Amino acid sequence: MQNSRFKIFLVPLVVILIITSSMLFMLFFGHKNLDDLTPYMPLGKVTSIIIQACIIVAVFYFVVRFLNKKLPWNKRWLLRLLLDIALVLAMAFAGISLLLYIESNQIFPMGMGQAEKEFIYFIPILMNALYLVIIETMLAIDERNKLVDKLNKMEQLHLKTKYGALKAQLDHHFLFNNLSVLSSIIYEDVEKADKFIQRFSQIYRYVLTMNKKDLVLLSDEINFINSYLELYKCRFEEGFDYQMKVDADKLSMLIAPLTLQVLVENAIKHNVVSRCRPLCINIFNCENTLVVKNNLQKRDGSDIDSMLTGQNNINQKYELLNYPRPNIHDDGEFYAVHINLIPQNNG
Repeated sequence: MQNSRFKIFLVPLVVILIITSSMLFMLFFGHKNLDDLTPYMPLGKVTSIIIQACIIVAVFYFVVRFLNKKLPWNKRWLLRLLLDIALVLAMAFAGISLLLYIESNQIFPMGMGQAEKEFIYFIPILMNALYLVIIETMLAIDERNKLVDKLNKMEQLHLKTKYGALKAQLDHHFLFNNLSVLSSIIYEDVEKADKFIQRFSQIYRYVLTMNKKDLVLLSDEINFINSYLELYKCRFEEGFDYQMKVDADKLSMLIAPLTLQVLVENAIKHNVVSRCRPLCINIFNCENTLVVKNNLQKRDGSDIDSMLTGQNNINQKYELLNYPRPNIHDDGEFYAVHINLIPQNNG
């Protein structure tokens, strides 16, 4: 608001610019010489014009602000237009009356000739219309900027809310899936189930901590997924294997938390895992891209919608964070997801 009030007083500078430009044009085109300009544009006349401009601009500013609240253009534009015209005419009438009063009483010399006295009756109307248009435009731009800022804040709030809900969904998804795994292990091997619980408690602590963040270090995510893969190695033994090879200089880059967990979970859930047909997951980097790759041996009746849900969660996460979504490659033999790693200065 303070900026708006300050900017309106730049309008009289437009008047000074117009006067100065007119004088320069007179000199350039030879209509007047330098000696003629002093009596033609005396100090009294210039002072009077600037004072009038400041007063008119201030009045227009407060009247237009009042009308924008009580009678905005989008409600009754015809009445608003008539009021603006009436305002221009009223201010022109007041300006003409003031100029004639100053001239007749010689309060300070105006230096007006007969021709100039004739111009005095319509120049104020043109100038007041110009002032009003400038004020209306400035206030309209200010309102537009406020609306854009408000919409941006609302959009950011919406995205944060949506992203928070998505992360909460991943929290619950992670918990329920692994409790399901635990329930199946308990009946197979109690000792194995005990190790699973201990590792799972450590992993879930990471989930609760890191999933509150938008991005995490790749090194943290790699350490987490290594422990997570060990859980499945503990469960499936020879039916499952994994390899990880990530360049040390890439570990300081960033990734959305639990991205690898979702991909690993999808691979195990939708492929056969057995000693006869072991599932192998490879995690490696190719330049600034992290690749999660597994051999394809789809289960009969595998729930495709469930797999797409995990992929969509990852895609939505990256879209909400305004980063490129992962690329998926499926050649029928191998399934690979390519994730763009994010430099720390971008995160």
